[in-house]
Amino acid sequence: MFDFVPIASYTPIFHYTILCMILIAFVQCASGSIFQRGTVSLNMFYGYCFTLLLILYMGMRPISWVFGDTLNYAAGFNVAANSAPPFTWNWEGEWLFYNLMNWFAKNSNIHTFFLLCSTVYVGCLWLATKRIFHDYYYIPFLIVLSMFTFWNYGVNGVRNGMAASLFILAMTYINRLPIAITLCILAMGCHKTTILLLGAALLGWFIKNSYCYIAGWIICVLLSVTVGGTIQNILLSILPIEDDRFAAYVTAANNMDAGYAMTATTFRWDFLLYSSMAVIVGYYFIFRRNYQDEYYRWIYHIFLTTNAFWVLVIRASYSNRFAQISWFIMPLVLIYPFIKQRFWQDHEQKLGYAILIFYAFTFYFNIIKE
Repeated sequence: MFDFVPIASYTPIFHYTILCMILIAFVQCASGSIFQRGTVSLNMFYGYCFTLLLILYMGMRPISWVFGDTLNYAAGFNVAANSAPPFTWNWEGEWLFYNLMNWFAKNSNIHTFFLLCSTVYVGCLWLATKRIFHDYYYIPFLIVLSMFTFWNYGVNGVRNGMAASLFILAMTYINRLPIAITLCILAMGCHKTTILLLGAALLGWFIKNSYCYIAGWIICVLLSVTVGGTIQNILLSILPIEDDRFAAYVTAANNMDAGYAMTATTFRWDFLLYSSMAVIVGYYFIFRRNYQDEYYRWIYHIFLTTNAFWVLVIRASYSNRFAQISWFIMPLVLIYPFIKQRFWQDHEQKLGYAILIFYAFTFYFNIIKE
């Protein structure tokens, strides 16, 4: 364990490390060296090392209330470890996560289990960016790490984080469906909300008109502003989700979430502004720059669909649980065109400014506001 790191400094160390990495990337962009072979090779190597270190740092964290639901997971782990019945496989609920937890409770310890969770969470995201961007994966992976909820979903919303990472990795195997389907099943075995991602992916694959998705997102914003409370109640009554937690999230039965509170009946304009950044970036490249990339359009459609769903329940206490479904896709929407195609003569410099803009909300929320 990283017991030598003070508990109060554990999370800030991560945030300030990402800040330094963002500033270094900006300097590389400003100097025009970001896509030079030497810089790319150096960043690749640093990306490997940082990924391994982050998995260890996140996975071997102390068991403390500072990390939100880490305490709850540890409590469930200890109950399973001290129970008399031997481990048996159970297919109910989020079967994969809880079967893994129960197996490790009987055969190992809590830190090894959390290390596995962080390996899945961070490792799948690293592999996904590596598969999409190849040698140029470092900047996209850095954008993933710099999203303001990244750390929280590695130590607090652990099941959500693992499920979303598995799904994003599945997206990179779209031409190898058996692998993609297997990863989706594993993702749903960690958290049921992956069903929404899967539904959005299927919709985005068959309906390819981007105007429809943008129009739908705007309509959802208008509906949420005007009749949002009514829509939340309707969704609760019609959605086929047999889970009491969904009712709690949507009807504001609880109003606190470790890491960031979302007060019931409050329309989160700040988070809507944050989400709109990806809406605008996607619109700009697809419609203003006529960027023709079917895979990027698919990613953009998944983001718009899942984010529109969140907008409809934005006032719910735990609406971040639904926002995060789309926010996991958001880094790919933001960075994909910058890495895949050169658009301007000073492309590197514009990429540098974009990186700073993408990071601005995280800097405010996780460093200044804290």
